[in-house]
Order: sequence, then C-alpha cells, then structure tokens
Amino acid sequence: MTSKRPFTYTTDAVVLRISNLGEADRIVTLIAPVHGLIRGVAKSARKPNSKLGGHLDLFRHVIVSIRETRSLHGLSQVSTVNGFRGLRDNLQRFSHAAYVSELSERFSVESGANRPLFQLLINVLESLETTTNQEMVVRFFEMRLLQLNGFAPELSKCVETGVELEPNNHFYSPDRGGLIHNNYQSSGEAAVLPASLNTIKLLRFLSKTDITQAGNLKAKESDIRQLSRILREQIHHVLDRRLRSEPFMDEVRTRHNSNQISK
Repeated sequence: MTSKRPFTYTTDAVVLRISNLGEADRIVTLIAPVHGLIRGVAKSARKPNSKLGGHLDLFRHVIVSIRETRSLHGLSQVSTVNGFRGLRDNLQRFSHAAYVSELSERFSVESGANRPLFQLLINVLESLETTTNQEMVVRFFEMRLLQLNGFAPELSKCVETGVELEPNNHFYSPDRGGLIHNNYQSSGEAAVLPASLNTIKLLRFLSKTDITQAGNLKAKESDIRQLSRILREQIHHVLDRRLRSEPFMDEVRTRHNSNQISK
C-alpha cells in the first residue's frame, strides 16, 4: 500500500501573522485568494542567510510554494510582489495594517476561497501605505468586510419597525444589524448606540463608495469616533469577540493625537 503524495501548489498570498518555532524556524499564517487561510512552517527562515525569511514578513504580498501536510504545511520558493515596507516603518500605519490583517484572518477559513476579500486586503494595504486619511480607509475596510460576508448594515429602514427613516439623529443596534428610529422604545436588553445624522451619512457613503473616495472623505472627529464605534461593535457582534490588535491600534492613535495637539 502506497501513501498519498503531498500536494504542492504555488499561490499569491499575504502574510497575516508570524511566530517563532524552535531555534530557526518560523510559523507563518497567510491568506490566499483560492485556498483561504494557510498555516505553514518556513524551515530555517530566521537564519541570517535564509532565502525565505526576508520575504515572509508581516503584510508582504508574496508568491509562495505550499506543500500540503496533515498539520502545518511546508513553505518554500517565496518571492515578493509588494513588500509594503511603508507599513512597517510607521507605527500608526503598522497598527492599522495589523488590525485589517487580523480581521481578514477572523473572516477567513482554511481551504475557503475568497477572492473578493483577498483583493480588498491588497487594496487597503496599498492605500494605508500612502494615505493621509488612514482612519477612513480602515472604516471603509470594515464596511466592505461586513458587506462581503453578508452582514451589511441596514441603513435605510428601522430594523425594528421596517419604516423608512427620515433624515435625523437615530440609534444603531449591533444586535439587529442596523439603524433604529429615535422614537422607538425597545423592550429588549440589547444595547443601542447613538447615530447622528452626519454619522448616518458617513455610513451610507462608505457602503456605496470605492477606496479612493473613502480616502478623500473628511469628517469631524466626533463623527469619526461615532462611526468607528458603530462599525467595530457590529464586527464584535458578528465575531462574538474583540480583536487582539485593537488595544494597540487605539493606544497608537491616542499617542499620535496627543503629539499633534502638543505641536
């Protein structure tokens, strides 16, 4: 009886997460358009003369050969398509890239094809490397991620009554996945969030725009904070968890804003 030969293939991928294994190896988590999440081992990747280590760094878009095994796959013959070095040279850009990378991992599965998500991640990493409006690019990513996975927020009708909403300040329910009329009295215990008219306009704009227009969108800081809270709480509800990268991203933002004020 002969054993089945391991399957080997080559794919585009983005490096989402890395960790050390033993004295010289590296465990790498990637996302690919056809094969979804890939977890593999890059042998000797941490050695100074390694041909793999320099390519398998965070956020890099690479072409990599995968040798499938029953546990961690084998990674070899890696080349870089886009290193996104600017994301690792700037702490704020790094924190946002880490956040969208973790989100991409949480919304992906092994052997689960998701070309739209892969392309969205590439586009957002490209934008984050150069944009002066990182916050809105991240909000665009959150909105599009929810839409791609069937969790698009309801932004036109009250999710409790089904009535079309007039232009006004309303509420948002992560539990129900959309806006609630400001006069509706809920008997449930689910928390609702304030959603000002300007924030609702931002949500609707992000739901229909492209990444270029999102990067050019300007808004008041108070509206951006409210927008962020709504989208992040909706994602928390979908995933039933918070993300490890969020406290780091928030701390970097706070330090950046404090430095801006002191200048």
